Formats: sequence, C-alpha cells, structure tokens
Amino acid sequence: MSRLLCVALMIICITKLNTEATTTVTSCSKEDLKYEYTTCDDNGGRWKVEVPIEPGKCSITSPKAPVRGKSCDFTCQPGQYLDMETEECKPCGAGTYSLGGGERFEEWEQLPSGFKVSTETFQSFFQTDDQNTNCNMSIWTPRGNYISCLPQGCSSALTYSVNLVRAGYVEFEYQFPSSSDTMFHFIVQNSQCQSYGSKGGSQFPDDTGEGKWGKVKVHLTSGSNVLIWKALSLVSESSSESNRRKPVLIRKVEIHGVAFTSECTKCKNGTFSSEGAVSCSTCERNTFSLKGQQSCTQCDSKSEYSEPGASVCLKRPACTKKDYYEVQDVCDSNKKTRKLYKWFEPQICRTDMTGAVKLPGPSEPEDCPPCNPGMHFVEGKGCQFCPDNMFSDGAKSCQPCPASTSPNINLEYRWWNQMPANMSANCLTFADTDCSTNASWVLAGDHIHTQFGRSRDAYLVLIFKIDGFRGQESENKDITIGTVEFQFETTCAGNCELLFLSDEFGSSGIVKSWTAGQKKQEYRHEIKSIQPLVLTWAFQGSGETEAEDVARIFSVKVTNTLSGGATDCQKCMRGVKDNQCIPCPAGHYVDPNTTNCHPCPNNEVIRSRLAWGEDSCVKCGPGLLAKEGTMCVSDCIYTDDANRKYDFTALKSPKFVKGANLFTGSGTGYYHGFNISLCAEEKTKAFCQSNMTESKMTGEKPVHSMVCRSAIVPTKEAHIVSTQPVSIGDYLTKILTNQSHDSELHKLYEQGGVPTEGMERHVHFFYKTDEKTQACVKGRETIISLQCDLTQEGDGEIEVPPKCPDGTCDGCMFHFLWHSDRACPQCQEEDIQIIVGECADELQTVHYSYPKYCKPKKGMKSQEQRKCRLKLAALPFILKVAIPSIVGIGVILFLCVIYCWMRNRKLEYKYMKLAEGSGPNYDGELPGVDSCGLEDGEDEQFDTVSFKETKKKGLFSKLRGKKYKSHDDNPFETSHTEKLPLT
Repeated sequence: MSRLLCVALMIICITKLNTEATTTVTSCSKEDLKYEYTTCDDNGGRWKVEVPIEPGKCSITSPKAPVRGKSCDFTCQPGQYLDMETEECKPCGAGTYSLGGGERFEEWEQLPSGFKVSTETFQSFFQTDDQNTNCNMSIWTPRGNYISCLPQGCSSALTYSVNLVRAGYVEFEYQFPSSSDTMFHFIVQNSQCQSYGSKGGSQFPDDTGEGKWGKVKVHLTSGSNVLIWKALSLVSESSSESNRRKPVLIRKVEIHGVAFTSECTKCKNGTFSSEGAVSCSTCERNTFSLKGQQSCTQCDSKSEYSEPGASVCLKRPACTKKDYYEVQDVCDSNKKTRKLYKWFEPQICRTDMTGAVKLPGPSEPEDCPPCNPGMHFVEGKGCQFCPDNMFSDGAKSCQPCPASTSPNINLEYRWWNQMPANMSANCLTFADTDCSTNASWVLAGDHIHTQFGRSRDAYLVLIFKIDGFRGQESENKDITIGTVEFQFETTCAGNCELLFLSDEFGSSGIVKSWTAGQKKQEYRHEIKSIQPLVLTWAFQGSGETEAEDVARIFSVKVTNTLSGGATDCQKCMRGVKDNQCIPCPAGHYVDPNTTNCHPCPNNEVIRSRLAWGEDSCVKCGPGLLAKEGTMCVSDCIYTDDANRKYDFTALKSPKFVKGANLFTGSGTGYYHGFNISLCAEEKTKAFCQSNMTESKMTGEKPVHSMVCRSAIVPTKEAHIVSTQPVSIGDYLTKILTNQSHDSELHKLYEQGGVPTEGMERHVHFFYKTDEKTQACVKGRETIISLQCDLTQEGDGEIEVPPKCPDGTCDGCMFHFLWHSDRACPQCQEEDIQIIVGECADELQTVHYSYPKYCKPKKGMKSQEQRKCRLKLAALPFILKVAIPSIVGIGVILFLCVIYCWMRNRKLEYKYMKLAEGSGPNYDGELPGVDSCGLEDGEDEQFDTVSFKETKKKGLFSKLRGKKYKSHDDNPFETSHTEKLPLT
C-alpha cells in the first residue's frame, strides 16, 4: 500500500512540474522573434535563421526553415541599416545614425560592450619579484566623455576584439601629455595573437601636449582583429613624480570594415540627427537634448543657460566680480583713453537677482600709456611697429637708422593695452577642446593676468607665435640665435602651476615649471634655432572654488626676430644687406672701438650671432678643437696632461648599445636602444628614428646627434619597432682623464655600481643636449668613460651601469663604460718594468713587463738575451752592504800599515845614531859625549853628518826611491875626518 502511495505522489509531482513548465514558457509571437545570420562558411556564405529576441522568455513552436542569406562581405551604405526580414538596406531614423560598415564609440559613462580592461604589475630588469604594487588606481576608467588611465607602477590594457569582413581601419582620438616615465602603446593583433609588425599595427603615439587632442589611424586587414591600448609607467603611486603626471585619455574610437548593422545607433545626450545620418550633430549653446533626439530643445533664455552639447539646462547664477573684466579703450586723437568693463562672453549670470553686481561704467579719460618699444602711435589704429630701417623707444615717433647701421629687430611687450597680433589666449580642459566658460588671459595695462571665471579646473593658455629668427643656423646646436626674457609672478591659495613651453625641438615641451606662489622675477631662455617658434604659458589653478589663483606676466622680450620693431640701430662693420648687418666671418668678433672684425684667439669660438668684443670668444673645453670658429669638436686624437696619446679614430663610427629589458607579466616588453658616435663628424653622427608607417600621424622626427635613444619593441615576427627617438647628447663639451678626485664623477660611478678602482686612467667624453623636459630642467647629459682593456680588440664592448641598466639612474644623466684596446695609450719608459734572469752559459734573459693600462709601441720586445755582466743593482742586498764595508776596512788597515812603517823609520834613525856614538876611542881623540843620543828638540844637523836629501819626500816618492836604490838605502852617510892629536 505504501509503495502505491509513493508512486502516486511521484506521478502527481511530475505532472505538476510539467504543468508549471508549460505555463512558464509560452510560444513566441512575431514581435518576440528576430532574424540573425549564422557564422560564415568556407564558401563565404551564411544562413538566415529565426531566433528569440530574449532567449528563454518564449519558445519557437513552429520554426521557419533557414534560408540562404547575404554574402559575408555585404554591407549597407553609411546612414543605412539592414532590415533582416526583407534583407534590404533602409535609412536610419531621425535621432539615430549609422556608419554602414563601421562602429563608433564616444560615450564612456560605462565601459562599452565588447571592451575589456586588465592590469599587470610592471616589472623591469632591476625589480625583484617580491615587490607588490597596487594596480587598482591604474585601470582604464570611464569618465563620461572619455576614458582615462593614469598608470602608477603598472601596465593597464584596454582591449576590444572585432571581426572585419573586409580591409578597413581604426581611428581614435587621444590625449597624451608629455612624460618621461609614461609610455602609451597601441597594438593590433590578428586571430593568432600576432602583431602586424611593419604594417603599422604596433606603435607609440606621440605626446599631444597639455590639453590637446591627437588622432591616430591604423589600417586593418579582414578577419579577426584585437585592438589593445596599453599605458605603462615605472613610477609608483608613492613616488613624488606621480603628482606631476597627467593621465592618458581616449574620447572616440571609430572602426571601419565590419559587417552591416541591423539597427542604427542612437545619438548620445547633447546631440541630434535627421533621417539617414552618418553622425550626430552637437546641440548649440543654450539648448539641450537627450539620447536619441531628432532636435534640440531651447532653454529658458532668462533663467537658464547651457554649454554646447548639453543634456540639461542650468540655472543662471547671480553676477559677481568674476564675471566681467577690464580693458583699455583705444587712444583717441587727443591721446586719451578710458578703462572699460565688459562681461565675459557668453554672459551666463543675471543682474536682476538679489546680491548681483552691476557692470561698472567707463572711467574718466586719462593719458594713453606709451607704445611698446619698436612701435609708434597711429591715429585710429593704435600702436604699430616702425617701418623698415627705422627705430623707436615707444614714447617717440620712429626715426631712421643712420648710415652703415641696421635696425635691431625684437619683439618686446611692456604695455598690455591691446592683445598683440601674434598672441592669442584660450582655455583648455581634459574633457573638451574648449572651456565651459570664456576664462582666459585678460589685459590690464601694465601686465596681463589670468581670469578663471567659473572654470576652476582649466588650463589658461597664452600662445605667442614667432615667424623666425635672423641669421644662419650653425651645425653646432650650442650657438645662441636669440633669447626669450619675461617677467612674471603668481599668487596661489592652493597647489597651482605655471608652465612655460616651447616647440623649438619639433614638439611642444616643457622648458620650465613653477608651483605654488612665486614672487615677481625674471626668466631667460636661449633660442638655438632660426625656425619659426611657438611659445606657450599655461596656468592651472588649485581648483578650489574660492581660491584667488592668478598668474601675471609683466613683460615679454624676444631678440633677433624676423618681424617686430627696432628699439635702436647697431653699427655694421661690413655694410648692410637686406636691411641686416653683414656679419663678420665665422670665428671673428667686432672690435667696439674700430668696428673691425678680428679673429678669436687660438682654439676659441663665437657662440652668439653678433659678437662685440673679445669677450665674445669662448675657449673650447679640454681635449676639443675649434672648427670653423663656431663649434668645438674632437679629431679623435687626445693627449692627456702626462703626455699620453690616445687614438680613438677606429671608434668614431656609430655604435649601438642595448638597455635593460622591460616587460610585463604577459610578455609584452621593450627596451631602450642607444646609438653613440664618440667623435664623429656631422655626416656620420648617430641616427635614431621611428619606423612607424604612420609617422605623419605621430609627428615623430628622426634625430641626428652624438648620442641618441629610441624605444625598441621586438615582435614575434622578428620585426623591430623603433619609436620615440630623442637626443641625449647633441655636442661634446670636454674630454678629461685622471678624474679620480672629481666628486661628481666619483658619485656617478658609485651610484651606478661601476668600480672606481683605476678610474683615474679612464678617458671621459662629456656630451650635452639643451632640450629641456619637465624632469630635466637643465637638459640631458651623457658621459662615456673609456677604459683600457687589452683583451677587447677593435670596437670593444660598451656596458651600462650595473645598478642602472637602462643607462641612467635619474633620467637626466646617462653613463656608459666602454672597454676597448683603443683606449690604451702607448707605454712610456717609466711604465716598463725590467726583470733580469739568471746567468746561464754567460747569457741571461731580460724580460720587459708592460702594465695593463697601456700597450707597447711597435717594435718593442717582450724579452731579449745578452751577456752576463755584474751590476751592483743586480746584487743581493747583503752584498750591497758587505762590499762597501770590506773596502772601507781595507783602506783603514792600509793607512795603519803606512803609519807604522813611517814610525819605524824614525826609530831606526835614532838607533843608528846611538850605535855610532858608542864606538872605541883612538889616541889623541876627545872623550866621548855623555849623552846616549839626541835629545828631543835638538838639532839633528851637525858637521859630522850630511844628508843626501834635505827635502822631505812623500810616500810615493819614498816608494819609488826604495825601488830604484841599491841595497844600502840609508838616507844619510857618516863623514869621517882625520883625527888630529891634541898636541
């Protein structure tokens, strides 16, 4: 019974479930269905099938049989869509648009469908695996009108996959402010994850500058394509440099070559379109629209306003002092002017509200300020530049230049009553091309200052365009063509910033920046190119609503320009041609007294266009020679202070050095490649370039310099992608050796992990480039230290510092160590160590040992054999001491013998005298004397004794006498007299 009950309960449950399923899933109606195409087959065809619009909501009870659809390469024209039911192209309705065979992404409220974001910790050759970096702040983030990424020690990738039915292209708009430590990389890969290589599918877009947008277009092949936008940075979030960096922005992506679209895209907020539109138009000011509108709605003109492309109207605020500005009226015929006040246009504030300010009226007439130097007053036109060959100080009328003189043309502004013709002011933000309000630089008589209005996060930009400079540009980039001088101050309640930029080197780069408040001061910048120039001042406030952040510029002066006015006329020593002085020959200066041209002293050059006085001559650095009087170069031959001669001629051709490998966890990597010309001439200098096919889009220019660097990206197809060429050494400044006591160079060795032992014998080549960046305000420098290494023949080997494997430890100073036998000078006599071998068969081998820091001259032997000869220097030390001692003792003994011999002779003489006096007496002789001999002191000469020689003889005379005399060598004889009797 129980079994039957269980079976019955199971049947009831199953029946109930089937009933519920039947009631939940209903049959699809025509409105619930749509048509889609299947995947293309090998023949390029496909099938049209019927599918639910919302899968799972309903079921198809009687499906229609599939039919053969349009070919895979079919697409509609722009502004049309394909009606899948009839398979006909129809125009898009109002409020929508279609690219035909394309896709456009310009709304970034959220990440569009199909886009993916991924991040990786960026690792380099010199980082350890245990360094953990938080990449949450480095991801691509939608910001409404754009998507942004600020990488901080990470790599963030924005990826989109698309299938193209025919060859097409991708085009995107981006903003990439200049940065020395951030890289922006765009990659296109096919279905096998292979990049296009030489077809331009991998490139590094050029920086766009502050607040500007750039555009990149890359051609695509048919089939599957993966688009990757990657931002890389080595600077961590905690680094002090991270606060000065700006994010990478992308605001529009457009892809062409995709299949047809079965439905049109609705216009985004703030735009509209009519039927059959290819794109949507932006709503005008004081109008708005919502998504998918065919027209814009007008705001209430009295109480509301809106900016172009607005999706909603805003309430007009009450007017404040920040809504108007002061201008100087044009001088009248009486040279009188007034101060006028104008509303910022367009005016968005209301004067009829409580607390609103009114626009002040004109001031009382006052005298016009003088014109700027080089200008004069023209009634009805204001201040104008003086005509050719005339000059003025601004207060007086123009005067003609005297004979044999030329006007000194400059651009100088001290009074700001009207905006100069070659200047313009505007406002930039990250989001849009124009600011939301007309904030700008405002004229104020004796200065020009910023006025933010109601845009607190904007850059206020002042642009100064210069047509070019006078003179001829030299190969030496160290020659000063002109100068820029300006006086400024900033008042900041928060963290504001003033930037000074120049496009002298191709792209706009930061020359100098100032943060926080700055007292009134002057800044001077040298120009070293005659090409047209654009100077920019950009000021960004702290962003605080009530902050009074202001930048003021009081004067601007640019010298030696092609256009402008002359403040004086300069003497021309060689006459005038084309309204300019004919300059002295290269390497000559002008004598101020005689205005004659004189050559500079030996090995000195001229570094300015017009050189007055001998002080204009500058001596070339150590080891350099003057060439053509304008540049200091090296002939690859160097002689140091110790008269050691180095020959680097064989090393003057460019050499390539590979930097550290930098890579991500996925394997995408790059490295910096360095090209070095040690002492090359202009034609054989190092060359770095970008091999991108879209070089015109990126604006990258090839670089010729002594030392240059480029980013190298190897690909799987063994194709090398080179981009971002930059010079890190335009010219040589000096060549030095024996610098072991140089504290800066010693610090550079230690910082890079280069051994300092023997560095006093290294030869150092110093290079410099004047191109400044935000991080390198003094430009970049490179030092190449050549070390003698007899094992490295020929070109040798160039190494980077072990602790700084990318060639630099701070991004501004680069250092390389070059090992080569070419860096070895010829050995001198004092360098040779002589080793004498032992005698064998009356021969001995003499070895000549040469040190490692020099190489022997041609013909020098390493050893030779010669006959043995005793040399005191070769004796052992004990013999060197014993021989002189023995000789000294022998001389003393010899002198003692001579002394004793002489004493003995004297005693013998006395004895003989005594013996003679003691003989017998004869008869009649006198008795003998009582004395036994002569007393001391008595006269030895008496009549009975006669000496043969009365002269005292020397030692050698006595010796000779002893040799030649007979055996009777008595020196005296006794004379016997006849004995006489007494009686």
